[in-house]
Amino acid sequence: MSRLDSILTKVENVLAAGSLAAAALLAIVAVILRTFFNEIIFWSEEAIIYLVIFSTFVGAVVTLRHNQHVNVDIIAVFLKDRGQKVMAVIGTAVLLVYLGVVGFFGWLLLFEPQTRNTLTPAMHLPLWVVTLSLPIGFTLMFVRAVEILVRTMRGLDPYPDAASSLLEEEGGSALKDVELDVRDHRKDGEA
Repeated sequence: MSRLDSILTKVENVLAAGSLAAAALLAIVAVILRTFFNEIIFWSEEAIIYLVIFSTFVGAVVTLRHNQHVNVDIIAVFLKDRGQKVMAVIGTAVLLVYLGVVGFFGWLLLFEPQTRNTLTPAMHLPLWVVTLSLPIGFTLMFVRAVEILVRTMRGLDPYPDAASSLLEEEGGSALKDVELDVRDHRKDGEA
């Protein structure tokens, strides 16, 4: 499992960061050329939009890996460990169904005649190249969700890369400060 996780992590990071970096670099170059040299890269805006869309779909996988997606765990809070594990398995199974259905239709979309025959306005790319980000992102997320489900069912940490949130870190450090203040106050009262 760790080899799969390592490979997936590298692919996700390179795709998400690479496409976002390419979009930023292209935007900077386009602005510099337009401002200082009065040259316009006519296709830059379209390319930047497509690169940001791609980074968004792949970046969603990275947020899943770090358990940073929004979730509602009202019921799980009231359950014991076994119940929380069951709820996590059910939630991940529902996520897998959703990702599987949308990803499947995303792959089907690539083979539609309109997607193959339509060209983008500025870059004249086939539309399937642009829509490729949807099935790639959902497929990567599906594989990551399967990994999370397997880890959960084995009793392992489903999100080993997840750091505690800033709120938890701040709350935890604030709690430690309060405990230290209480101890100091008790020592002062005893003295």
